[in-house]
Amino acid sequence: MSLRWRIALALGVIAATTTIVVGVISYRTTRDRLYDEVDTSLTDAVGLLGRSFDRPGEFDRLPDRGPLSVYDFQVLGSRGEVVASDFVGGFEPDDEQVALVGETRLTTVQNMTIGDEEYRVRTFGLRGGALQIARPLDETNSVLDSLRARLLVLVVAVTAAGAAAGFVIAGGVTASLRRLTAAAEAVETTGQLDVDVPADGHDEVGRLSAAFRRMLNALARSRDDQQRLVQDAGHELRTPLTSLRTNLDVLRRYPDLPPDQRHQVVDDLHSEIEELVLLVEEVVAVASGGLDDDPFEPFSLGDVTRELAARYERRSGREVRVEADESPVEGQLGAVQRAISNLLDNARKFDPSGGAIDVRVAGGTVEVLDRGPGIAESEQALVFERFHRSVEARTLPGSGLGLSIVRDVVTRHHGTVRVASRDGGGAVVGFTLPLKSGPLRSGPLRSGPLSSAPLSSARPADD
Repeated sequence: MSLRWRIALALGVIAATTTIVVGVISYRTTRDRLYDEVDTSLTDAVGLLGRSFDRPGEFDRLPDRGPLSVYDFQVLGSRGEVVASDFVGGFEPDDEQVALVGETRLTTVQNMTIGDEEYRVRTFGLRGGALQIARPLDETNSVLDSLRARLLVLVVAVTAAGAAAGFVIAGGVTASLRRLTAAAEAVETTGQLDVDVPADGHDEVGRLSAAFRRMLNALARSRDDQQRLVQDAGHELRTPLTSLRTNLDVLRRYPDLPPDQRHQVVDDLHSEIEELVLLVEEVVAVASGGLDDDPFEPFSLGDVTRELAARYERRSGREVRVEADESPVEGQLGAVQRAISNLLDNARKFDPSGGAIDVRVAGGTVEVLDRGPGIAESEQALVFERFHRSVEARTLPGSGLGLSIVRDVVTRHHGTVRVASRDGGGAVVGFTLPLKSGPLRSGPLRSGPLSSAPLSSARPADD
């Protein structure tokens, strides 16, 4: 059963239940009120008879009723026998009525069927007998029968109206859900994410539709990024693979190459393989999201930079000079390590002089300075784009992903990236993270996979 029909059925049941309860209460209240009026009229009728039946010897005849012709009477003797009666053949009193004989202060009232008619019978105890006065309930029962019929019609009508109103209301409520379901089924069937998802209203269904549309947009962007990444990675992979194939063809065709030429070809193969490994590592890091799921924690940006610089010196043989303050920040430690490592590797790659790499850390800002060819002003806005290679960098090894990873990490930490020309030649590349107040983490820094991957691919200077 659909949600629309379930809502309609629920409202119909609620309407029926409510109407039945109100009808039963109304019916019983009306019935009791009518019986009270009949009982009062019976009591008043006895009062109009006077005290003629309160004397001994007056139990052998019916009272002079005068205006009380609407009532029927029956007189009981001292033993509860019927002495006189308006009813043909009389009717036998029950034990409760007989027990009132001689009890002048007691009375009882009952519904009794006498012949084919129903009566309301009140019995009064008198000295030496009892008097029973009855009134037909034809009018009362007619009113109650009419009330029952009307209540039954009302229950049916209200139930139908409630179900119809529920169906209409449910149709409006579930319209957005039906459109949302149709959109989801279209995505499942066609695989297309650019479906129209209406997001009307500000209720729960409207917010759900808006969230679903945002989810589809995010999925579409993610798929576009993945497709672009695959296309760009395929393009970038062609260069090292072509070089590898060329060098291998040289070795195969000329097995008797002089040692110095063979050594040069082998060195080229080694460099191309390292570049290929680095490219694959960077592509995997971007595609998998790296350490996106790592928890955020407070740490000193200066301590992280100093430890990474010392580690970089040991692995690359390149001097790294660090000027740093504490710069307390909060973030994903492994991702920030990866960003700083990529900046160091980028500076080493573009600075072939072999001189020291300078690093400054102050106020949450990390800057890595090199003495390479620098970055043209027209290129500075593009260096953090994925697979972007400036004119100066196209002859150098690298994947074109390192700085894009830096940008992704910094953006996830609500920071900003920066690039500028260095006085005297070279470039200044870095980022800024929001400062964090409070206690910092203690103990040695861990070496996450993102921070170690680019460093491990750098060879010592004498390699």
